[in-house]
Amino acid sequence: MVKTDIESFKEFVHKHPELIKEVKKNKRPWKEVYQDWIVLGEEHESWNQYSKDKKKQKDKRSSSSQKMRAELTIGDIIAGLSNLQINDVQKYLSQFGSVMDAVQELLQHFNNQSDRPNQLPENKRNDYPSYKD
Repeated sequence: MVKTDIESFKEFVHKHPELIKEVKKNKRPWKEVYQDWIVLGEEHESWNQYSKDKKKQKDKRSSSSQKMRAELTIGDIIAGLSNLQINDVQKYLSQFGSVMDAVQELLQHFNNQSDRPNQLPENKRNDYPSYKD
């Protein structure tokens, strides 16, 4: 029987109970945790803080992180990136583009306001005639 990604992820989560607590406290959504797990893999050092065996992980961390650094190749990075959902990436990029457009419009608006003095429009100036004594 071949394990699916979901089954492997469930096993991973059960090995990291602190991660479950963090999600239950609404600090992170499950989708984000799953995406990080896909990209980073199970052995990434960032998961050590959520593990049952924090002490054992600290000992393993130094030796395994040195191995990971030595063994990480371009192929590994590409494989991790290929697991990303293209639709999600496109959605995030379009949302980012929309946010950037809005920020740019806002900055232009403020720049235009600071370039001209605070004056009433021409048609409003005549509504308030000045009286001379």
